[in-house]
Amino acid sequence: MFDGLKNLAGMASIMKDLPKMQARLEEVKKELSSLQVEAETGGGAVRVVATAELKIESIQIDPAVMGSLIEAGSQEDHRMAEELVAGAVNTAMERAKELAKDHLAAAAREMGLPTPPAGLLGS
Repeated sequence: MFDGLKNLAGMASIMKDLPKMQARLEEVKKELSSLQVEAETGGGAVRVVATAELKIESIQIDPAVMGSLIEAGSQEDHRMAEELVAGAVNTAMERAKELAKDHLAAAAREMGLPTPPAGLLGS
């Protein structure tokens, strides 16, 4: 019975702080858009920059490497170029997810909330 009362008191405290929490979460959301990660494949042939909001900011392809692949013109070379781009994008997305998860977990701890379950953060 007393556990139920403790839970109600905890819920009332959270409800009281809800506007402050919502404001902090909006700040965190803005912060995520400015946090960036970088990934590369092929020894730097393809470089991808992504935000912690899981948006690709840029993809840079080394013209020398890609030029030689295009000149060769084989289907295998074309596939290798596609794999380099896909690999860099996938690595950047994984790093961005991890950065977002860590940032959200830190914000939750700061507000005295339990860390969200990993599945909730897309991991």
